[in-house]
Formats: sequence, structure tokens, C-alpha cells
Amino acid sequence: MKDIDTILQIRLGNEYFGIDSDDSNQILRVPVITSIPLTHSCLNGIVVLNGTIVPVLDLKMTLGLGSVDTTKEESRIITLNIENEEVAVLVDEVVDALKMEMENFELNNSNDSSTLGFYKQNETLIQIIEPKSIITKDMVESFAPVEVEKLSDENEAQNATTDTTRYLFFKSKNELFAVDIELVAELIFVPESITPIAGSNSSNLGAITLRDEVIDVFDFNLMFGFEAVDIKNDDARVLILRDEDKKLALCVEVVEEIKDVELSNLESLNNSMQDNKIEALYKDKNSIVSVVNATYFRELISKFSVSQTSQTETEDESRSENMRELAVFAMDKEEFAFDIEGVQEIITYQEVTPLPESDEYIEGVINLRGSIVPVVNLSKKLDFNSNITEKSKIVVCNIEDEKVGFIVDDVNDIMFVEDKFVSLSKNADALVKSTISLDEGKRVILELRLNKIISLEDLQNIEKE
Repeated sequence: MKDIDTILQIRLGNEYFGIDSDDSNQILRVPVITSIPLTHSCLNGIVVLNGTIVPVLDLKMTLGLGSVDTTKEESRIITLNIENEEVAVLVDEVVDALKMEMENFELNNSNDSSTLGFYKQNETLIQIIEPKSIITKDMVESFAPVEVEKLSDENEAQNATTDTTRYLFFKSKNELFAVDIELVAELIFVPESITPIAGSNSSNLGAITLRDEVIDVFDFNLMFGFEAVDIKNDDARVLILRDEDKKLALCVEVVEEIKDVELSNLESLNNSMQDNKIEALYKDKNSIVSVVNATYFRELISKFSVSQTSQTETEDESRSENMRELAVFAMDKEEFAFDIEGVQEIITYQEVTPLPESDEYIEGVINLRGSIVPVVNLSKKLDFNSNITEKSKIVVCNIEDEKVGFIVDDVNDIMFVEDKFVSLSKNADALVKSTISLDEGKRVILELRLNKIISLEDLQNIEKE
């Protein structure tokens, strides 16, 4: 047995345990823990500590004593080094740090390698345990983020046919509008701070800074004669429009969906409407959508784009190589993402035709412009609470040229993320492909592997049904 000078006394339920103080790094109050679906039951989730993503294990559960109530004031996490990896463990309470007096220690002579011995402190019996023997590899290997070479994309987006155009749909005062997705660089939450610009027109809300770029923000509603967007509303979003190297931000009330539209379903407008702001109408079964003139937006971008520091072509290419585009969505208060390359479109939730005798997480199928697409309830698949609301979306993805829709609570962002904020998993079989840590660890997004949610074989079986 190794020499132990000081032990950290911890409580798990009504039992007391001790670990070598030299094995522990930090003792912290329990921070916000991001849950990891479909991993080992003892893996409570992950936290971001000092810029590092650290898996959190429930030490109480690993010993078969129940689980730690993280809402209790006395609960703590302790960070440990396990085989050169930092791991945090949850405990009910950290009681004390005790200097070992060997006359009060009794060596464990049984075959239980995790219990080194027993230490008596007054009338309390403390089991001295070896965390490395308790925390097994399989508990953490399903989620093992490391900084490694960027993984190749697993899915290729299906090429859009020549007779369709992809649009982003959004709503203003109960009217639907659409903008060509080619103009949309990304979709983000409304920033907390928008700096007013003196002398600007009424629809200009000010400027924001996005990854060191200053971008003018316009209120779409005010531009089109509506009441101003309530930027404090949780549904409000900012579209970052881009034309070549120039950008403009557009604040809208609520983003509805992204989908392909057949050009034959667009009715061009020859008359002057909204000063040529609207170029066409799109009619579907339930609504009429005004398609905003792409030329109008390009002229707006050219006129109001804030001049940025010039970059060489090489620098631009280098930057694009170090960025990843993700579709970020919500499920049960957690944020997840798909690589945008695997996403075909995002549509509002629609009624799904159920499939008899299918797995519980298979919601059924939908008819998407003549194609029958199976729909997976992602909350059920990942063991979250399922609650379909008016905000729910269906994210239509491609898995090896097979379409599948995933029901999610809402789509929060379409965003570019620099690689420096991304930790990729070294386990190719893990559901979580990478972890994105933003806002100094206050916002954690889990990128999921599509082919680990549902396999190609499962999709083909559904088609046969």
C-alpha cells in the first residue's frame, strides 16, 4: 500500500469514506452539469472547469449506495487525476481533511482492491478507498473529449435539385416571410448588448460584435412597417446575412423553419410591392409566404455593412478551415447540435402517421414533397422527457443518402464555431462527437453523431414496414 499522509473525509449517504488528499485537485460546489445521454449510468454529465471539459461521475452510485442529491447545500464535486485524465466525482459532503495516524489504521486483507483499509476517527469508522479502482474505464470511455485532429464529416448533404431553392422562413406579426438561405450566414440569439449608432435610421438598432467583427443590426419589422420586434422575447433571433465579404444582421420575431421550395410553387410579382422588397409569393396548404427580394437584401448589405479590417485571401481560407457550422437545437433544457453538412432542412412540426409495432422512439412517417420520411422522437430516443409544443421542429437529416427526421423541442441557432472551442471525442463509437464550450463554459453544446442515433439498417427496416 502506498504511503498516505492526509485523507479527505467524505460522506456518501450514512457512510464515511476517505481518499488520499494527494489524488484530489479541487473541491467545488456543484456547478451546472450538462447531461450526456445514453452513457454509463454513473456518468452524471460534464462540467467546464478552467476552460477544460471534465466528466462528472456519481461516486455514491459507483459504490451502489444510491445517487447524490446535487440540490443539497453540502453536496460537492472533487476533481481527481485518473490515468492522466481529469475526472470529477460527486459526493454528498466533504467533511474534513485528516492527518493519518497509523495506529488508528487497519489494513484491509480481503480481495477488495478498492478498499485499502479502515481508519477510526473518534467513534467514526472511515473506509479508505482507491478511486482509480472504483472508477472503471467503461464509465468514462463513452465520453472522452480530447483536442485531436478534426474528424472527417460523416454525412454528405444531399445535393439540392435544380428546380428547388432552400429558404429560411420567419414570422412577423403573424405574417410569414422567407429569405434565400444562400444569404444567411448564421442564426444566433439576440445578443445581450446592442450598441446604438447616432444618426442612424429608425430601423437600425445599432451594432453588435460577433467574433471581432462589428455588424449593423436592423429590425425587420420596422423595415416592413410593422411594430418593432420585442428583442427581449425568447423567440427573437438575429439572422446574419452575408454577401461576399460583407455582413448585416437582421432581427426577427421568430424563425419557423428551413426547407426546400419547388420553384414551380413560387408566384413571381411583376408589380411594385413594398418598394420591390417582395419578389414572389409561396403558397402551401396552410399559408401564403412573402419571399423577400434577394437583390433588396444585397443592396442593404452593401450600403450598411461596417467596414472591416482587410484580410488576405489566405487568411480568409484559414479562418474558414478553422470554423464549423452547426445546427443547434434544444431538448429538455439542454443544447445539442448536428453538423450542418448532415442537415437537409428544418421544418415546423407536422402530424406524423404512426407505424404499428415500431419502436417507441419511432414517431412514424411524414410525406415530404412526395418522399416518405421516417421520424424519430429524439427526446424518447435519448431518454429525455418528450413534450411536443408549437415550438417543436423536425430536423430532416441524411444518413448515407437516407432521409430521417428528428423531432426536437426547438432550433436555437445555426452558428459557426471556431475549432478552439470544440473538443472532439476520441471514441468513434460514442454518441457525442464533440463538445462545444462557449461563453467561458457557461454554455455547453453537445454535437451528436447521426449514425449513432439511428443506424442505416434501422432506417431501411422502417422503409420496409
